[in-house]
Order: sequence, then structure tokens, then C-alpha cells
Amino acid sequence: MFNFPPETKTFNMVFRTFFTASMLMLSTGAVAGGKGHAAHQHGVAVVNIVGEGITLTVQLEAPSESIYGFEHEAKKAADIKKRDSAIEKLKTSAEKMFVLEPGLGCKMSGSDIKPFVTEAKENEKPQSKKDEHKEGTHSEVHATFKFECTKPVAGSKLAFAAKKYFKSLSTLKVQVLSGEKQDGTTIKNDKGTVNL
Repeated sequence: MFNFPPETKTFNMVFRTFFTASMLMLSTGAVAGGKGHAAHQHGVAVVNIVGEGITLTVQLEAPSESIYGFEHEAKKAADIKKRDSAIEKLKTSAEKMFVLEPGLGCKMSGSDIKPFVTEAKENEKPQSKKDEHKEGTHSEVHATFKFECTKPVAGSKLAFAAKKYFKSLSTLKVQVLSGEKQDGTTIKNDKGTVNL
């Protein structure tokens, strides 16, 4: 597709841009005929991982229901408390949910969490309040975690423990870009690893 030698910075930049755009399109359902979150399923999250040198970025996109038990916008005090508690758990558990090899010396250096991301289905309006959840908007939690390590991450393995912290999160659809390597797999009930 591109004729840049693999060792050039231009190739790496173009490849990463293409990969990131592809992952964003897949995770938002843009390739599914523009129907938004057609693939939104409770218990199923998308995890995009980019490793570069000693830095690893993990992006998690999960149904809100799988993180804090509901998909509507938190307005009642009890819902706000559940949401805030789950978001705090995401922040404090990220290093345990995405398990890097101990010898890499990795620590989380930053996070960005969007607790209520929605995209209503195109050209669809619920007929009644009863149909609103069924046919209307699905909400997701989008979280990005950045890890800084003391050694390069390429060639290592990443394990998962998401279900341990969020019981409803049973399936992770994982895409990886690390160095020149691109890979993908599905992790069910935290069983399995991905190569970086």
C-alpha cells in the first residue's frame, strides 16, 4: 500500500495513523453502514492497544451497563454514586486490569475517562418512553490509560483481569499495534494474553 521503508519515521507515522483510524471506525461502528453502535453488546468491550518504545496506551470502550449497571445518564443521587464509584475503580484498577510483565517496570502515567458517551441510532426515534431504552441511545464508557515502562514493551505479553473488577465485562475484543506488529484477538473471561 505504501512504499516507505519500514525503518523510516514516515512509514511508522502513516501506519499508526491508518491503524488508529481503522480502530476508531471499527469501534464506533462506522464500517457497519453508518449505523452507529450496531455491535453494542452488554458484556462486550473493545480494547485498542498501542505500544511504542517504553510507552503503552490502552483504550477501553465498554457499555455503561457493564461498568456501572445502567445506560441512562446518571441524575439521581444513587446513580451518580454508582457511576462515580465505578469510574474511580477504573482509574485505580487499570494497572491490575491490564497486566504487563513485572520485569518491564510499568506504571500508569495518565488516564482520560468519558463516563457517558452516546450515539443514537440513525433515523430511529422511540415510539414511546417504554421503547426508549430498547430502540434508542446506548451509552458507553470510554477510557484511555497511558503506561510508562522502564524497558521497551515490544516482545512482551499483556494479560487481562477486567472481569475480576467488572463482573459483567466478559468479552474483550482486542486490537494491538506494537512496533511493526499488528494483531487482534478475543479474550473471554480474562483467559488468554496478547503479544506486544
